[in-house]
Amino acid sequence: MARKRSKPKSISRTADALRLESRRRREQAQKAADPRNRALAEAERKAYRLEGELRSARATADSMKAELAHAEERIELLAGLSERQTSKPFHRQKRQRGPAGDATAVIVLSDWHVEESVEAAKVGGLNAFNLKIAAERIERTFQKSLMLLEDARHLADIREVVVAVLGDLISGYIHEELEEANALAPLPAARFAQEQLAAGLRLLLAEADVERIVVPTCYGNHGRTTKRMRFATGDANSFEQNLYYVMAQQFAGEPRIEWKIEPGLHNWVEVQGHQVRFHHGDSIKYQGGVGGITIPVNKAIAQWNRARKANLDVFGHWHQFCWNWSWVSNGCLIGYSPYALRIKADFQPPTQTFMVIDRDNGLTRALPIYCTQK
Repeated sequence: MARKRSKPKSISRTADALRLESRRRREQAQKAADPRNRALAEAERKAYRLEGELRSARATADSMKAELAHAEERIELLAGLSERQTSKPFHRQKRQRGPAGDATAVIVLSDWHVEESVEAAKVGGLNAFNLKIAAERIERTFQKSLMLLEDARHLADIREVVVAVLGDLISGYIHEELEEANALAPLPAARFAQEQLAAGLRLLLAEADVERIVVPTCYGNHGRTTKRMRFATGDANSFEQNLYYVMAQQFAGEPRIEWKIEPGLHNWVEVQGHQVRFHHGDSIKYQGGVGGITIPVNKAIAQWNRARKANLDVFGHWHQFCWNWSWVSNGCLIGYSPYALRIKADFQPPTQTFMVIDRDNGLTRALPIYCTQK
């Protein structure tokens, strides 16, 4: 007897799926035919749509709030600008004069080296110097000092000038090559420097319109009669110190000039109530370094101030103009030289220094006087 074959399992599963799908469709049709189900579905769709509109409305409200805050900030800013625009306008203020002579001008002269020669070819064309150029630069220094004095009087009542002469007006014979290269021997060089300085002082007397000129002096390390420095007797062996005494006698009949010649290292002058310590600057020891002379200068001043405090130190010797509120270093008249090139010194054009010391504020101005420019 033949056995009855069974249907494959895959065909059986397909038939079951078709029956389930048919049943699901009949149930959906029955629900759709029911009015209550249609109303429920419509309500669900409407609720979903309203929820979307609510979310959109909330986002719009947040954006409008942010715009409103930004607009309020702009209104406040514009209101502030409007208030400032309607405030009292600025006016140029006329200088209010303080007490008579409430400031003093200071002209610093040093490191002229008048008789030394500099050939342009030996310094790459950066400088040239001889007796003729020295005289021109000295005259220009005093001429520009008058210009700077006139300018400073826009802010202060200046009736007094200090002309600080801080040494090395001549180079002397302290090195063998100077004996060979200098245009003048030390004594004629000192007389030449004296003539130039006297002419400058006469120009100030004639044109500066001041009641008094104070001339504090210091001798330098170059203008000495000895090969080695003398400490206790440095003044007695200095051509420059002798020059100062001769000039003090020369101007003895001029009551507006007061000479202050000291035999020691420092020359103290009270300027507008401030203690100023003048010196040549060679006692400050500097051995090179990226920081320049600043650290050695500060160390030296700190030690000197332990004995006697100065409000300001003014010195030369280093052939460079620089300053801060406690000290001023003067430039040089001779300018860049073969020696400066050899020791790799920083290049600076020939300068001297013009300063203003105010009664209330102390040092208020320190400017280089460019000796080579008209």
